[in-house]
Amino acid sequence: MKRPHRSRPLLVALYANAALLLAILICLASRGSSGSFLPSASAAPMMPQPIAGNGNLYLMPAQLLNSVWGCYVMDTEAQTLSVYSYNGNQLRLIAARSIRSDHHLTNYNTAPDPEEIRKLVELETQKLRVAPQANPSGPQEPHKTSE
Repeated sequence: MKRPHRSRPLLVALYANAALLLAILICLASRGSSGSFLPSASAAPMMPQPIAGNGNLYLMPAQLLNSVWGCYVMDTEAQTLSVYSYNGNQLRLIAARSIRSDHHLTNYNTAPDPEEIRKLVELETQKLRVAPQANPSGPQEPHKTSE
């Protein structure tokens, strides 16, 4: 039985395609030290931003928007928090407020309300207490008959 005759240009094209795919695979594998083909999130900092401070002033750099950088300044003595943006040649005050009274709030802008959570936990605890006491008289012994 004769083998079907393949054209030589088609065979060369298939080998060239395989070689090109192999070259792409080698490039992808050698790109990063992580050994992963997935891109890493390079925009997020890998470590927390350092906080600089001395005495009662603390400064922390921050990315306020996609292309806006700035810093937070906290004064622990005056109990104030300020936010500044920096656009390359100008430092601009964005917001400032006193945080002195904030420490006295207990349930501000929280969802669900902590009182609602406390009630749910109390209901669950009551269910657990009632479930084991379903048979309060204890295990019953089989009824004995006299012979």
